[in-house]
Amino acid sequence: MADDATPPTDPTQDPAQSGGDDAAKKGHHFTIPPHPNTQFDEANFLTLLEGSISLTLEEKKRVIDAIPRLSIEQINELIKIFEEEKDKFSELEKEFSDDVARLKKEREKEFEMEKIKEEEKGEADEDAAAAEELKKKMGL
Repeated sequence: MADDATPPTDPTQDPAQSGGDDAAKKGHHFTIPPHPNTQFDEANFLTLLEGSISLTLEEKKRVIDAIPRLSIEQINELIKIFEEEKDKFSELEKEFSDDVARLKKEREKEFEMEKIKEEEKGEADEDAAAAEELKKKMGL
């Protein structure tokens, strides 16, 4: 059964500095924005959120964006819900393995498509900057 208590965080960590690059270093897709009023296990939260089969990528983004406005009680409730979802899908997987596998693949594909979009946007931005630089050199 899931424990309602939030795992202890590093007491030396400044809560105002929470969020940021640690998530990216640990292989997460999302980065939690600063949330100075709450402390929680961000890596666990991200693992549960990103592993959610029921939420779309857009819904997951909205959860991430809301974190600075959420109370610790709301965050703990989200963690509890994500843990329950994980347990229920594990049970469903025994009986409906093909359907659960298909849902998991759909969610993974959303992350892959988002990554491709970001790469294409970065390339387009670089191309636009290069074109602008060329225009300046040509005096246009």
